[in-house]
Amino acid sequence: MGVQDALAAMLVCEAESALLREDPARLQRRYELSDAELAMLSGAAPDGYRVTYTGVLGKLRSAVAACLPDTAAELLGGHRALWEEFAHGVVRRPQPVDRPFGMGESERLTAWLASHATPRLTAYARYELARATLVHDRDAVLAARDAATAAGSGDRAIGALRLSAAARVETYTHDVTAGPPIGELPAVRTRVLLQRRWGAPVVRAYRIDDGTARLLARCDGTRDADQVVAEVGGDRARAAETLAKLVLAGLV
Repeated sequence: MGVQDALAAMLVCEAESALLREDPARLQRRYELSDAELAMLSGAAPDGYRVTYTGVLGKLRSAVAACLPDTAAELLGGHRALWEEFAHGVVRRPQPVDRPFGMGESERLTAWLASHATPRLTAYARYELARATLVHDRDAVLAARDAATAAGSGDRAIGALRLSAAARVETYTHDVTAGPPIGELPAVRTRVLLQRRWGAPVVRAYRIDDGTARLLARCDGTRDADQVVAEVGGDRARAAETLAKLVLAGLV
């Protein structure tokens, strides 16, 4: 505790700002402030705190919306109290300069929603965060560029197969590919293959079945195509055809 914690709380919570006006001794005890620190906080005009409070919430909203636009819209439009609870509890820390705008705040919101929000909203926030992460991932960007180059030249890798750095496989409790609106997402377990592309759309999402997921899980750089198909079992001709399409799409 200290003056930084007190100031951060006052900037995101009107109740804390009111405490400075109505019961400064209690605020001093809560944050273990010295007399000089309390005097510094008391010296600012109340209107200044209110303006800064509004500005801090606005910047937090902009940061989250940069990575989780649909999640932010759902929270602000239909779950305002939930958004305010998160905003009032968050203390904004400086983000590393090399991190994309809003990524740190979006990661914190997504983790927080897991224990506070509906499963639909939590699943969709995870989905948006996975997409945003893939957009900015340097290895994914380079892999997407290389895949685009290979597509133009007809050059395709052979030998041991590995899932592309431009791809991710995620599992969700709801069909996130059906949204928004988030409140109407079907409650069905869904596997999603995300692909970072070297063009528009930047990220493409594919719903995949369990068989395709098993194929991709075995593309770890230790098996060739025949070995992957053999280990998956079942209809080997169909598995081989699916794998060939994944390679052609630059996903493997």
